[in-house]
Order: sequence, then C-alpha cells, then structure tokens
Amino acid sequence: MLKTRLLTALILAPLAIWAVLGLPTPWFALLLGVIVLGGVWELGNLSGVESAPIRFLLVLIFALTLWMLFAARGMDWVDTFIQFLGAGWLLNLILLLSGRFAPEIRKGLNLPGLIMGLVALSGAWLAMVKLHGTADHGPQLMLFLMLLTWVADSGAYFSGRAFGRRKLAPHISPGKTVEGVFGALVGGAVMAAALVWFQWLPLSPVVLVLLCVSTVLVSVGGDLWESFLKREKGMKDSGNILPGHGGVLDRIDAQLAAGPFFLAGLMLLGALR
Repeated sequence: MLKTRLLTALILAPLAIWAVLGLPTPWFALLLGVIVLGGVWELGNLSGVESAPIRFLLVLIFALTLWMLFAARGMDWVDTFIQFLGAGWLLNLILLLSGRFAPEIRKGLNLPGLIMGLVALSGAWLAMVKLHGTADHGPQLMLFLMLLTWVADSGAYFSGRAFGRRKLAPHISPGKTVEGVFGALVGGAVMAAALVWFQWLPLSPVVLVLLCVSTVLVSVGGDLWESFLKREKGMKDSGNILPGHGGVLDRIDAQLAAGPFFLAGLMLLGALR
C-alpha cells in the first residue's frame, strides 16, 4: 500500500506543481474545477444519490455554479463568504473532536451532508483560485498551501505509525492519533520556516508560524469531516480513482478546510495586496 501510495504521489506531484506555477489563473481554475467536479460526483454517492444520471446532473449544475463564481470572484461578498467558511471549518474541528457527534449508518438521501459538502467544495475552489490570482506571489502561495498540507499529511502518517498511541477521534476515524496530529503540526512549523525565508508575505515570523500551524490543525477537521461521511455511508474510501489514495475527496479533504482558512487568515491579517 505504501509503495503504491508513493508511486501515485510521484506521478501526480510534478503535474500539480507545473499546473500551479505554469498555468494562468483562468486555466488553473478550469483544471482545479475538473478535480472538484470529481469530488462532487463522489460526494453525491456518499450522500445517498444512487442514480448516476441524477449525480451527473448535479455535476453539471455545480460546473455552472463554478463558472458563475469565477466571474464573481472579485466581489466583496466573496471575501466575506471565504472568511465565514474559514471560521466554519474551525468550528467543524471543535465539534467533531468534542465527541458529541458520532456517525450512524444512513439509508437514503443525506441532504444536509450533500449541501454542506457542496458549499465546502465551492468555497475551497473559490479560495484557491483567488489565492492563485493574487498579484504578489499568488501561484507561489498556492503551491505553498499545497505543500503545507502534503508535508503535514506525511508528518501525520509517519509519526502516527511510529509513535501513535492515543486515539484522536475513535468515534469517527479509529486510525488517527494525537501523536499523528503532533507530527502534522511539526511539519506545518517547518513549512512556515520556509515561508519566512522566502519573504513572500509582510508578516512577522511568529505570525506566519501561528497561521501555518493553525491551518494544519484546521485541515485535520477536513479529514475528519470526510471520514464522518464515509462512516455514515459504510465506505472505506470515497472512490478508487487514485491507487493507494482512494478517491478525489480522499486526496483533497484536508485542502477543503485548509484553503479557505489560510486565505481568510491572510485577509484578516492584511497580508494580501
């Protein structure tokens, strides 16, 4: 499994880096939109939309929504939406870790889960497109966000395997441990040091470290949220399109939370020009 996971990552990572740094924002938005639409297809399945034609219609409607959001990305309400979404992901982490919400096997349509998932996917796409289109170092910051979640995920994986003892949220994801989260946070701090070195943002080193570590912590909530949906559906993976990684949602669940939270933090700190 680890070998397959690494092989898939070695193939996809260079393509992702090229897309972020080499494509202008409209083309980047289009490519990212295709990926997100794959997530919408899987979300439909996780939410109990069993009919393939209806799921396909859902994907088409969502594609039209992304097109309209791209046209509106410069409006003031979009910044407010992203900031609320960032706060929502923080609240999501707190609620899921509280133990008050436990997944139960669902039959039929899970409409609340579907709506929340569509909002999460559209908000993450919008945040990443806006970040990529930022005048100063936009593509570089987008690449940093991707690397931040990748490094944190790797840190969590290896530290969890080596030192994992205490379960983080056994009612949602029995495999995740507190030690794994600490490994992810260490990875986030290391990446923050790189961001300080490059001086892409007019923020102090302490603030950058806090922002990156907080983003990594909130991204754990994205992972738990997707695990919650999978447990309700009785599925191990959201799909099987990526060998060793599962489906599209399995690969981007952390970014769904990290993207809006990171951009909202930069907005509130006045770091974007």
